[in-house]
Amino acid sequence: MAKKKIMPVLCFLIALSSPCFAAVPDFGPDGLKGLEASQQQKLAKGEIVFTFTDSATQAHSGLIEAAVIFNQTPEQTWNLLYRTEDQAKYLKELEEAKVIAKSPVRDTIEFRVKAAFMTFLYRVNHTFDRPGLHFWWALDPSFKNDLVDLRGYWRFYPYGQGKTLARYGSTVSLKNVPAFIEDMFKKSGVARSLASVKKYVDSGGAYHK
Repeated sequence: MAKKKIMPVLCFLIALSSPCFAAVPDFGPDGLKGLEASQQQKLAKGEIVFTFTDSATQAHSGLIEAAVIFNQTPEQTWNLLYRTEDQAKYLKELEEAKVIAKSPVRDTIEFRVKAAFMTFLYRVNHTFDRPGLHFWWALDPSFKNDLVDLRGYWRFYPYGQGKTLARYGSTVSLKNVPAFIEDMFKKSGVARSLASVKKYVDSGGAYHK
């Protein structure tokens, strides 16, 4: 049960740790690239849609990709999610997010996830491209992380009047946990975490867990 509770937040705390993930995928000028008409209809209704793009290659089959509409402008969405240490306010399983270093283009955050008798501690380096409205992050290789791998991205696009289309991707690998257990909870865990993020952003940061 402890592993099941831990997985959602670990799946959400995304990172990019390999050279081939050094850039966020190109989703076209409006962010709709790769989305079918039926998926776009679901997005317009406020649903979180899981997608598959060319970035989800066989070498990275664990990558989970999604799209979501936030009821805030891209700039407002950026200002809320740029403060990565605030994830502890709205992600249920995240016990602590401690700032190790922070600048306008990069930060390092130490995350502590605790459930039952299990605790996971790891540091993530986030890289920000504010003009491009996207960011990505990776495990800090200088820290003794309790994760094997953690990587992913956010990218934001204007959508309609005062809204944001956000594209997301993430993958995670834990130490000493069979792959089939990770796979069992990844998608459902990401869905729950993204639902919390949507509540937080849509509320302008007022929503807390």
